[in-house]
Amino acid sequence: MTQPGIAADDRRKHLDYIQAVVTRMSAASSTAKGWLLPVVTATYGFALTKKAFAIALLGIAAVLLFSLLDANYLRQEKAYRRLYDAVARGTKTIPSFSLNPADAEDAGPAATTFGAKVRRGLARWFPGADVWLSWSIAPFYGALAVIGLITLVVAR
Repeated sequence: MTQPGIAADDRRKHLDYIQAVVTRMSAASSTAKGWLLPVVTATYGFALTKKAFAIALLGIAAVLLFSLLDANYLRQEKAYRRLYDAVARGTKTIPSFSLNPADAEDAGPAATTFGAKVRRGLARWFPGADVWLSWSIAPFYGALAVIGLITLVVAR
């Protein structure tokens, strides 16, 4: 199903723009992992050699910070993939050349209670379980956190 009034060339260009965003998100995720490894190696190594408990905590904090950063990259990447799918299939009316992933989302019920507003606000900043348990987040950062906890115990 194609959207009326949208030329095939415009649709392809729109998809190119969305794919470029997805590619940047993926590259940013890889860069975050690349930056974390030397930080963790240095902090855990120093903590073990000098029996520095506080440095081991610093390494674990770095793992937590970078995992949040990477999970947000993945959350955004998934949102842009949904936008790409909506434009490619033509199942929703997406404004021409829109790069707003919210255009591909179904409007949920309005948040009426304070708790619902807080949950919706937190969902904008903290990814859901589907992102945290993905193959690119949980095994990588989970393993580094476990190594950090072991380092913490040994450094104690």
